[in-house]
Amino acid sequence: MRKRSGTWLMLCYNLPADSSTQRVYVWRKLKNAGVFYWQNAVCLLPERPGLQRLFEQLQKEIEARKGNATISTIQLPDPKEHASTVARFQQQANEEYQEFLGRCRDFHAELEKERKESHFTFAELEENEVELDKLRSWLPKIRERDYFKAALRGKAEAALAACGKDFARFGAQVAKANEREFQGSSTQHRKGKV
Repeated sequence: MRKRSGTWLMLCYNLPADSSTQRVYVWRKLKNAGVFYWQNAVCLLPERPGLQRLFEQLQKEIEARKGNATISTIQLPDPKEHASTVARFQQQANEEYQEFLGRCRDFHAELEKERKESHFTFAELEENEVELDKLRSWLPKIRERDYFKAALRGKAEAALAACGKDFARFGAQVAKANEREFQGSSTQHRKGKV
């Protein structure tokens, strides 16, 4: 008996032609789940717990929007075809990681610009903390869609850690640059002047 190379969930759907808003909504939901579009309106996910429910929920939404959707479980018995499909998922995840890495480089560049211009203000610190929080919330979403541990995953995780360290260093520089102001306000507070 031939060993099974992989089981996949396949969603085939169509929506009314006059509803681009609905098509975009469904496309966004599917891309957020990390599907691979095998063909137009035919997408795949690996068979995993929770992903079947995701497809079932989306099937109901598509049908509520006057569309049609069918969910199937398929086998790719040819190991080469299975490997090719896995590689496509990894490529898709690597593209997301690549974009994430670019944003990490932008984050470092912004901190370096603030250092060169001596913008060691609490407003700059706060603004960059918001950007770091965006990176921290984005990476887990990419990892969730990375079903086959794409090659750039570790690099993206390391890049996020480096952003955290760079931000901590910038925070220390802001604190040092504003030390006199901070000490003055705490001295006034101790004297009861504030």
